[in-house]
Amino acid sequence: MENESSGRNTDNEDHGIVDQDRSQIDDWDGLDDPDCPYNWPMWKRIYVTSIPAFLCINVSFASSIYTSGADDISEQFNVSHTAALLGLSLFLWGLGLGAIVAAPVSEYYGRRIVYLTTVPVFGLFILGSGLAQNFATLATCRFFGGFFGSAVVSVGGGSNADLWPPTMAGFVYPFYFVSPFLGPAFGPVIGGFVSENKDFRWLEWVILFMVAFNYLYSLPQYETYKKTILQKRAKKQGRVETITKPKVALPSSAVIQRIVLKPFKMLFVESIVLFMTIYMAFNFAVFYSFFAAFPYIFGGQYGFTPGQEGLTFISIALGCVIGFLTVVYIDRRTYPALEAKYGVGAVPPEYRLYGAMVGCALNPISLFWFGWTADAGVYWASPVVAAVPFAVGNIMVYSSGALYIMNSYGSLHGASALSANSLLRYAGGGAFPLFTVQMFRALGIGWASSLLGFVSVALVPVPWVLYKYGERIRAHSQYITIKAPVSGNSSVEDTRGEQA
Repeated sequence: MENESSGRNTDNEDHGIVDQDRSQIDDWDGLDDPDCPYNWPMWKRIYVTSIPAFLCINVSFASSIYTSGADDISEQFNVSHTAALLGLSLFLWGLGLGAIVAAPVSEYYGRRIVYLTTVPVFGLFILGSGLAQNFATLATCRFFGGFFGSAVVSVGGGSNADLWPPTMAGFVYPFYFVSPFLGPAFGPVIGGFVSENKDFRWLEWVILFMVAFNYLYSLPQYETYKKTILQKRAKKQGRVETITKPKVALPSSAVIQRIVLKPFKMLFVESIVLFMTIYMAFNFAVFYSFFAAFPYIFGGQYGFTPGQEGLTFISIALGCVIGFLTVVYIDRRTYPALEAKYGVGAVPPEYRLYGAMVGCALNPISLFWFGWTADAGVYWASPVVAAVPFAVGNIMVYSSGALYIMNSYGSLHGASALSANSLLRYAGGGAFPLFTVQMFRALGIGWASSLLGFVSVALVPVPWVLYKYGERIRAHSQYITIKAPVSGNSSVEDTRGEQA
């Protein structure tokens, strides 16, 4: 009996040790744990934050610089100009599809491995695009280049969430959110002058040079994903092997099905996701339609050279910077007071919509101004400047909308909601350039731009309606949402379970 009792006590003690080790493995060793990215030195966090931003600029730059060589591609491969633009569309569609896969993979294996493995593959397909001897090869390489490049676009948000506490989201995230727009804006600026003296292959070499530089810059990066950091630390310290052993098996079919289908389900059953995604996707599609419209208008109406056409996109880049700075300013002016009122982490997500509510009016104003001044042949500076407010409004709606979705659905469901958002945005972004020129020819510059303006006017109420009724809409959500504030700084958790 004594031995038996002693054995039970030993088992209990061993079980207690395992539980203690499991607790230490599953969470940080206190708020000041030096391995927690929140506690890293500022230089280290800024460096790791800059990696997805630079890589995202690189990938999005690769999407638009291609359009500067569309005429050359049309001549070399004997295809129509619209068919030549498929290289842009397929790249964007690859970005959208890859986003569905890349974010969940990073939550399975960690962020660092995703960056370090996908970027070289992206570079190889860019190399293939530059060496392509027929249009089918070029189109295929562009699609898979977008697919593998999507990892840095979709995982970057997770890296930022790993590195910065929610109270800093409105300040830090816009730096990353502006990159998918800043990269494309600079693509034609550089590509226009390259295409005047070199063939389309040199546009791919420019992308490849950027990939090489950014990859070397990113090599010393650190892992930021909590689970991966804790697993590696536990393994290094020799704690409970069965717990610390990283998952190397592929996800089960059920998990894969949930990963793939959940974003689509959220898109159709969650009103917040549906309407914000439609609004953001339309703005994104119009943004990419400019890469077909600008050469048509400024090359045809104003007689610009390819290099001069590219310079007109500086107005887009300027608007992106102004929009991002405006979002940061609004956040810093409003959010600290809101946190003091509701408590840290308990501010209703609707307050993230301030930027979108301010910026939404700029998009239609810009489109009407741009279309009718260009249609009338007004001095070229007017339509060029008219593009600035669209870029400002676009960034403000996108940044505010993405933060609103993330705050509404939290870390558990936010990634899936943003994956659905990315898929629809890139689907629209890839489709619009294929019919933009035909639309402008058929309707005229003024009415074609006005058609886009009228749709933009119809979408203006979206952030205002969600601001007013968002809390009521979230109350009927099938998914866990942010903690709902009650009184003072206290809050209660919405306990609805996940509906995969």
